[in-house]
Amino acid sequence: MASSMAKGPLFTAARSKTTVSQLYSCQSRFFSQSSQCSALRGVPQKISMKQPPQPSMKTRGQKLSRSDLPQDVGLLPGTYVKSLWRDMPSIFQQPKPRLRLEWLWLKSGFQNFLGLLAYCKWLNKGMPLHLKKRRDIARELHQNMYSAFADGNVDALRTICCTGLANSLASRIFNRPKETKATWSLDKYNRTPATYLTGIRVMSDRATQIPDLADSGVRQIVVRITSRQSTGQSTGQSTGQSTGQSTGQSKVAKSAVRVGSFERAKQQDCTEYVVIQQFRWLGQDEDWRIWGLTTPTTVEDLSDPMFLPGMSLAERIMAVKERFGGQ
Repeated sequence: MASSMAKGPLFTAARSKTTVSQLYSCQSRFFSQSSQCSALRGVPQKISMKQPPQPSMKTRGQKLSRSDLPQDVGLLPGTYVKSLWRDMPSIFQQPKPRLRLEWLWLKSGFQNFLGLLAYCKWLNKGMPLHLKKRRDIARELHQNMYSAFADGNVDALRTICCTGLANSLASRIFNRPKETKATWSLDKYNRTPATYLTGIRVMSDRATQIPDLADSGVRQIVVRITSRQSTGQSTGQSTGQSTGQSTGQSKVAKSAVRVGSFERAKQQDCTEYVVIQQFRWLGQDEDWRIWGLTTPTTVEDLSDPMFLPGMSLAERIMAVKERFGGQ
């Protein structure tokens, strides 16, 4: 009996050992692709989930509607806007900064013209330059913007201005008292030598292609407008008066009478640097819009990476990315 009791555990142990050895041999042969584990053949060692293909930027751009296209890209980096002669540093007191500003003016003008030619005639073949129409486009947009703002026409502003500027002007219109009406008029253009005796002078004309998107880009033009403008406000309220009667029943007709005060228009000379831009999206040109107003380049702006001397284009772009990334 003792011997029979002794055989039980030994048998069990033998079965356990056989089972463990089979499992071990099966595992080892699974990695060695043995014939004894043929049932596991064809099973991949590592199962990797296949990532769905990501749409390209061109595909994403084609799916966007024209109303969803971005408008506010900001002023293109490296845009040089020359100041008025009286605002430039003196050639006798600050000769080095003055000469550097003059050199940047000549250099940027030459580079911008070459870039514009490449954008219109090489990257987008057959695209017109519109060199003679630039001032007319800026004049019309400038007048329409201020007229729509004075009239409180928000819908017109959204077709004339970019999104950011249109929202800013619309909020100012909504904050006006309901009985207040603004007036604006352009009396004349100040035809000074600063605008070549025209009142409107092109200060910068730049264009750039949108990366990884064929037949797409943006063009920005900065114009200096010197003009004499008149602005004013009028306030008033409506009062009702009862007039008229008929036989049998009385009918009351109310006529509104406008009673208010008119503020005398203020006249002032203005010098504005207006930025207009046009998007080209997948071969289709958008309408010209006003991006906003900017200021001339000053001596303090010479520390900008886009204006620093002795740097390559790649180094300038990297410096701009680091500056914006740190904000």
